[in-house]
Amino acid sequence: MSAQLHAGAARVKLDPPVGIAMAGYGRRTGSSTGIHDDLTAGALVVSDGIRKAAIVSVELLALGIRICDSIAEQVAAHTDIPPEAVMVCATHTHSGPHFNMFATPRGDSPDAPGRDLNWERGLPDRIARAVIEANAHLRPAAVAAAGAQFGLGTNRRLMRADGTIQLAPNYAGTVDHELKVLGLFATMHDPGAISCLLNYPCHGVVLCEDNLLYSRDWPGFAIDALQQSTTGSSSGRAPIALFTQGASGNIDPVRRGDFSAGREWGHAAASLAHAALAHAARTGFAQVVTRRVPVLMKLRDLSARLAIARANIQQTELALKKHAGVGGIQHRRLTDQHQLSLDERGAAEALAEANRRDRRVDQGAGELRTHMTLLAIGDLVLVGVPGELFAELGIAIKANPYFRHTFVLGYCNDLVGYIPTREAYEVGGYEVETSRVAQGSGELLVHLALAHLAEMREESTKLK
Repeated sequence: MSAQLHAGAARVKLDPPVGIAMAGYGRRTGSSTGIHDDLTAGALVVSDGIRKAAIVSVELLALGIRICDSIAEQVAAHTDIPPEAVMVCATHTHSGPHFNMFATPRGDSPDAPGRDLNWERGLPDRIARAVIEANAHLRPAAVAAAGAQFGLGTNRRLMRADGTIQLAPNYAGTVDHELKVLGLFATMHDPGAISCLLNYPCHGVVLCEDNLLYSRDWPGFAIDALQQSTTGSSSGRAPIALFTQGASGNIDPVRRGDFSAGREWGHAAASLAHAALAHAARTGFAQVVTRRVPVLMKLRDLSARLAIARANIQQTELALKKHAGVGGIQHRRLTDQHQLSLDERGAAEALAEANRRDRRVDQGAGELRTHMTLLAIGDLVLVGVPGELFAELGIAIKANPYFRHTFVLGYCNDLVGYIPTREAYEVGGYEVETSRVAQGSGELLVHLALAHLAEMREESTKLK
């Protein structure tokens, strides 16, 4: 039999120091100069009286599995929430601090240029506190979910006449315009909210590389506006709104700009979410079911790419020696080609080095271990994927027949990088060239998600 649902929410400030480097743009020059809007971690805890789960929205670029595991372990040590039921999701803002996303620095780690290691060491504790506080404020709740069409995102993979892929708006490409919203309310009919969760697939890049102020980008403006338009519960606690990224690996904003553009898009999203949620049916009785799904992904074979880059370097080095002193346009062309070959080798070597340093990687088998985290609350489900999933793959997961509402949460509990479609690997492009995982990895995630969603639906039915 379904039990009374309980929910609690809380938020903590992350307080990255001003003056360190910023993350998100390779072309950005200069360190952070100030704070436009505070970066935070918001947490939502749900319970059916027997099982608990937590969703954490962290307003940073991304978080690797070791940091996410550390957060989950601290939550488990201070609450009765099992670590495998904690979903730590980065919002993927490109206006946050630069830090080691993959590991917390040890106490004896040497200073790193552009970073603040003391702040990094305290980050897991700070984020875990949001969950611990949310758990301490559990109260009876009713849940509702809804969706609306929101036109911010556009496909960013434009195929040129020569067949190459350019990082530019592709208005004919696949895009998921569905804005999902989940609401936890104090009662079945009371407008007072405990928490709202927004979910939409679009990179946090309305703000461009010239911005040197910390900001949550458009998602931050969205949750601020949603909180302001939502009545708080009778307990006196203000509602906590969270944002989670969707399958945004190949999706950018259709229009970018400054803070006014981010505010405009954020307010538009909040207005749509508020209206959709106002008409959504609520239930106060729902089973909470979680599942951690192990995933074994094949890594890309980089040997051929490295061999070609090295051969190209040798070729241009010989040509430069042969034409030394010639100067003019031919020398510039050779120099440019040589630099391009060096860049190609550097990119491939960086991927290979990341694989060598990653404890999850089996070098002999060429495989990477990660996981998905799934959370069902009655007739809605959240599917947490460990990276930047392409929109086509997110749409495939959302099309499942098992749950009425499916939220796909990107950058959840790990970061394996871009996860393109099988077709994308055939034509290349930025996301493919920088991806660590092999062709077919995205389709594997979809297959596993659908299989486990079917089992979770059956499990939820048996628990009623």
